Amino acid sequence: VCQSQNSSRYESRLIAIAACLQKASSIPQVKEKLPLIDEVYDGGILDDASLLELEKIRKELRGLIRFIVGGPGRRDVITHLDDPVTQVVYGVGADIGEDFEDYRLKVERYLKDCSDSLVIHKLRSNQPMTEFEFEQLERIFTHDLGNAEDYAKAYGDTPFGLLVRKLVHLEYDAAMAAFASFLNDQSLNEQQISFVKRVVNYVVENGYMEPVALTQPPFDRPQSFVRMFNTRQQGDLVAVINEIKRNAEQPAA
Repeated sequence: VCQSQNSSRYESRLIAIAACLQKASSIPQVKEKLPLIDEVYDGGILDDASLLELEKIRKELRGLIRFIVGGPGRRDVITHLDDPVTQVVYGVGADIGEDFEDYRLKVERYLKDCSDSLVIHKLRSNQPMTEFEFEQLERIFTHDLGNAEDYAKAYGDTPFGLLVRKLVHLEYDAAMAAFASFLNDQSLNEQQISFVKRVVNYVVENGYMEPVALTQPPFDRPQSFVRMFNTRQQGDLVAVINEIKRNAEQPAA
């Protein structure tokens, strides 16, 4: 039982380290180990791996820990890298490097592995959710991957759909389709069209947009939103932005 518990604990930490290292792939030493890192993150290499095999993988990655320790929101941990394998076998866990947020990791892996699921696809393509799909999304975050307390600690009161949008983004074609009617307005000049395309790029990257952002950098240059568009145009553009957000916040009426 102790060996099984340690194996599970080891796998979780190895996957967490791999997730962080993937974000540091521009570092030459990390890039060299990227094939192994990707295999660890995907989990396949860890299936049925013994503690000795897990320890071998840990040693392969431990020299890279210095590239991720000390980043934003992390705390420094003193690690003894010469810990014997017997410590693991007999239930004394080896400290691999730092304290990771397991719930966030589960969420990121779920969204990567299940990006083609219907509800995630709808959120990426700006399609409204049904009541059932909205409840399904809530169940995933507060039951399947953890509980409501885990979610609150990791993401505060961010609505589930908006979180998905933040992490997987919005498809460019879906964003363009949402703004198509506005962009097809023959009264728009070149500067206005350029402004709307910047809004599209923002929504694609961030998953949604708060209307107040239209009056903030980088949208306040070279001319402010309220001076660039007339009242009707302002209302129409805000309506599109609100609808994109609403599709991720709540089920369709």
